[in-house]
Amino acid sequence: MRNGIEGVVFDIDGTVVRGKRVLPGVVDTLAELRSRRIRFAFMTNDNSNTVATWTGRLAAMGIEVTSDEVVTSAIIAADVTADLYPEASIMAVGAPGLIEALRSRGLRLVAEGEAPEVVVMGKDPEFDQARLRVVCDAIWSGAEFVATNYDPRIPTTDGFVPATGPMVKAVAYATGREPLVTGKPSHWSGIVAARTVGVAPDAAAMVGDQLATDIAMGNKAGMLTVLVLTGDATRDDADAAVGELKPDVVLEDVGRLVPWMDGAREHEVTGGPMA
Repeated sequence: MRNGIEGVVFDIDGTVVRGKRVLPGVVDTLAELRSRRIRFAFMTNDNSNTVATWTGRLAAMGIEVTSDEVVTSAIIAADVTADLYPEASIMAVGAPGLIEALRSRGLRLVAEGEAPEVVVMGKDPEFDQARLRVVCDAIWSGAEFVATNYDPRIPTTDGFVPATGPMVKAVAYATGREPLVTGKPSHWSGIVAARTVGVAPDAAAMVGDQLATDIAMGNKAGMLTVLVLTGDATRDDADAAVGELKPDVVLEDVGRLVPWMDGAREHEVTGGPMA
């Protein structure tokens, strides 16, 4: 088997599913990895949904996964916040996934009107001008600023929808304060990814559809990086990428992963027609 891969971390949206539809070859690929006892996990920069929501959503599409095989950016943000600010009062700006993750780490969330010491921000379904003012006031008053991620958009069945980044950018622009971003592609996310599959980074592969998050995180962590062309990035994007954005290999979809791991080079997408 190529490169001695012992664990695989998959992005979710645009990599294994798109909207409510599982992508071609995914179910068979996961079954084959399990039969070979190659550990895998799913890592998403989504911070709105709980892990239980994700496991249920994946199961409904035929992807059976346990709760310890799913990591969201909310979980990573909660881990980092608990490490850096274990005793601080926290303003959670986001949906149930973020709030659950913060509470699961024993962090104290402020009541309405209470001044927080740290703002932890994800995608907030109630975000509007009034909410922007509340968050900015907290940061102007000295609160630390942590964000789950800067993703601009999320792929759906019909195209894309805005993600967390536009909301975080609004706060950063208004306050002049850049947040500590903990999700992909931060080094924290790479640490969590390798820990989740339980192998050394150089024995793991990161499979995703986005260069700036999935591939950059995998490269920073020392993983083998695999770009699939079922989501955000194109082959031209991969050809033009440099540095930490450059994938080690480009495949049409996750269904080509196992044959490629077994040495079938014809599954790689190159700058010209596929062999």
